Amino acid sequence: MKERSTPAQIKACRALALERNRQLFDNAHTLNRAANAMLEVENLDMEQFEHYRALRKKADLLFEDAIDHLCVLNEDFPPIPQASQHSQAVERELEVAS
Repeated sequence: MKERSTPAQIKACRALALERNRQLFDNAHTLNRAANAMLEVENLDMEQFEHYRALRKKADLLFEDAIDHLCVLNEDFPPIPQASQHSQAVERELEVAS
């Protein structure tokens, strides 16, 4: 017999997944800011530039992971009617953050 999740369980799982998604975006933004700060130094040498590129690559990969995660999250935990307004507000916050 297949067990069904309650709306409260789905809402809790979705909230946890959205929080993890927010963390992924935050980490990507942190790396991106660190990389951009490296470009503001005077006399940027090749080693520093390569470090900048590595940070940007990590940030880009994290952004891709966060976007993929959000897509999967929306497939696996679609908003339930009672939570749709709240989840849309959270998703709008994530869009603004990125």
